[in-house]
Amino acid sequence: MAKRITIREIAEQAGVSPGTVDRILHNRGNVSKRSRAAVEKVLSATGYAGDEYFAATAKPCKLVVLTPSSTIGDYWSEVYEGIESALEEFSYPGISLNYFHYNQFDVYSCLSVQNLLLQIRPDAVIIGPTFLEEAQDFCSELEKEAIPYVFVDSHLPETRPLATFSADQNFCGKAMAHILSAITLPGSKIAVFESRRSGARFSSNSLARRDGFLEFFKEIGRGDDIIDTFCTSTIPSENEQTIKDLLHLHSDLAGIAVLNSRGSSIAELLEKEGRSDIKLISFDLTMRNVEFLRNGSIKALLCQHPLRQGYLACSTLVRYIMQGINPELVHNHMPIDIVIKETLDFYKE
Repeated sequence: MAKRITIREIAEQAGVSPGTVDRILHNRGNVSKRSRAAVEKVLSATGYAGDEYFAATAKPCKLVVLTPSSTIGDYWSEVYEGIESALEEFSYPGISLNYFHYNQFDVYSCLSVQNLLLQIRPDAVIIGPTFLEEAQDFCSELEKEAIPYVFVDSHLPETRPLATFSADQNFCGKAMAHILSAITLPGSKIAVFESRRSGARFSSNSLARRDGFLEFFKEIGRGDDIIDTFCTSTIPSENEQTIKDLLHLHSDLAGIAVLNSRGSSIAELLEKEGRSDIKLISFDLTMRNVEFLRNGSIKALLCQHPLRQGYLACSTLVRYIMQGINPELVHNHMPIDIVIKETLDFYKE
């Protein structure tokens, strides 16, 4: 079978832009003789086969994405953009893409969607897991059917993914703790917010981040400064009462760590209470988080390159399914960026 090289790879080898390669492949003109010669040399050397060949030989592939529900501008919408960018770049005929979403705060929603997904017998799955045990059981079912899968955003123990693309969540917790320890006084209190979820379950990411956070404060001798608490995404009045109780019981509250991307919800409540002095740190450049980062209510956001994660997850699966190429690494850790108000306008993923 002829080698399937991407437009981007052709462009890199020829020293031209992907747009130039596309114009040459589709005979659209406006290309210099020098660029055309360079691209044609690469095509010849790699035995490039165009879309007509692959349209005739490529097998159908049902690619499925299983993640929490999302809205425009949040973390998961960036993951989807990366996935779709990879599919557009590879442009294999026969690949269908379907999304399955679950409520990340409801374990029963997750179980229902997982069962539905298994019934359609996908060829490959991109998974954004939330609930540890339920995701492990789901992956076990995929493995029984020899269905390859990759993780984004998390890596789960006792699973055998083709690859994972995520930040080191324990390190994320330590990084968040390091920042808060540097901008608060020893002896002052730090509240750590996890999300309350139905079914008495916790997010695997939040658990790993919490472990890293607590380990750091214990190591520097400030373990007694930590207050464990919870927030909810479904009952805003509960969050409001939680903040009121914290401020009433702990006059020395100096910092808050929100272990997911819901920092804006807590920042809004602190604004209502007139407590701009409390240093709040959260995750991800969601539209709402950016709003509160700009006005100073959030002091810093830890960013995990969701677009890049989606792109790499999809391209890895496509290469494996369509070309039989195994990834070089199974566990791929994404860089962690710390974005503050002063660097926000200069930050690009």
